[in-house]
Amino acid sequence: MGGNGSPAALFFTARVARAAGFPHNLGAMAERAGTMPEAGARWLTPEELKRFAECISGDSERDQRCLRALMATVSEVLGATDLDELLRRLVDHTIQTTGTERGLLLLLQEDGELKVRTARDRRGRDLEPDPVLSRSVPEKVLHDNQPVVQRVSGDGEVLDLTHSVATMRLRQVMCAPVSARGRTLGVLYMDSTLGGPAVTHADLWMFYAQAGLMGMAIENHRLLRETLQAREMSHQLRVARDIQKRLLPAGTARFGDAELAGLSEPSSRVGGDYFDYFQVDVGRFGLCVGDVSGHGIGPALVMSNVRAHLRGLLQTRRSLGGLYGLLNRALCNELTEGMFVSLFVGVLDSAKMVLEFQNAGHTAPIIYRPSDDSFRTIPPTAPALGLIDDLSAGPCPAVSVKKGDVLVCYTDGVTERHSPEGELYGEERVRGVVRRAVKRGASPADVVAAIREDCEKHARDLPPRDDVTLVVARL
Repeated sequence: MGGNGSPAALFFTARVARAAGFPHNLGAMAERAGTMPEAGARWLTPEELKRFAECISGDSERDQRCLRALMATVSEVLGATDLDELLRRLVDHTIQTTGTERGLLLLLQEDGELKVRTARDRRGRDLEPDPVLSRSVPEKVLHDNQPVVQRVSGDGEVLDLTHSVATMRLRQVMCAPVSARGRTLGVLYMDSTLGGPAVTHADLWMFYAQAGLMGMAIENHRLLRETLQAREMSHQLRVARDIQKRLLPAGTARFGDAELAGLSEPSSRVGGDYFDYFQVDVGRFGLCVGDVSGHGIGPALVMSNVRAHLRGLLQTRRSLGGLYGLLNRALCNELTEGMFVSLFVGVLDSAKMVLEFQNAGHTAPIIYRPSDDSFRTIPPTAPALGLIDDLSAGPCPAVSVKKGDVLVCYTDGVTERHSPEGELYGEERVRGVVRRAVKRGASPADVVAAIREDCEKHARDLPPRDDVTLVVARL
């Protein structure tokens, strides 16, 4: 890299300029610094590459030193993991290359104010937490989105800055915006009580390069932090989904002559739907299907809580009587405002062939009787859980069933599945699939699969907006 700028040096500086987002014209900067800009100068075009060499001072030793420092800085930006330490080193480098006494990196806060992130002196030491500086210069740089360079060379001259810093007798102030991806993050501010030679194009370019690299460093670490957080969240969601799957019954189940099968598919990583079936006591088994309002990890946590409450209550009471009131009070105390749970719970007495149930605001299950090809619904008997405190559901209703009847429970993610034209899947389609499947001797698992397949066919690859949950019991 010779005094006039070798091709390798020019190529490197061009690549850095692009990456850091430098402006195409530094003329305004040079004019403010008291130098003569090249009128209409533009960067990085082939026909003007020679003009780009003006960013090289002509002092071979100085240029090589600056470019080596810049390349080292780029390596640090790309390889560092500790952002605070990296910013300290970058400010130290800038102090050395600009010949100033202090360097400060000020970052914009959410309220629009500038706050000192890093403040160093020329000996590589941290400054006091809130150092005195000319606030008007950074504010101007932010407002104009253009760097400011002020320097006097006369021995008796000082910069005419604000009254608050007049006693500092500053003779150099340099300030440039720190940006990344078109967004201003803050400013790089340098000052000194020592004078210096007139500012050149190379000085301006080097200073702006260092400000740009600071923006790159901050943005790189932000993206790295977001990537790591996203990976951690993805891992946590995978763990949550695995746990949620293990809380659901695996495969089919038999209780006496009854056979059951279920399916739950969340619309996101984890869902707010829930189903279960379990032995209550000899000759009696229970099943339930629930749906928590909303989507994601919050509803999933609520539903695991509902499962624990419900199983605990049924194991101790062995009856649905009073179950609604106890569960509702517990959820009213635990749910955040606006959340609620719809839940259907049924307990079948196999000897009496009576299905006792509570339907707390849930999509009405249907019972299909193949012997006479009839359907009946089990409508809600009480509001959804978690909405009204101190509310009970009254006596527990029951319906008589026959052997061979098929009970189908589902969440509204099934009936409200949209086609590309906006048509809902609806209960009638569920009934049609159940009728056809049962008449050909399908098992509960086959009926579940047939409903799911038909629902997917209706949606025609349109992703579900809600969790899809089904339970089919052949009584």
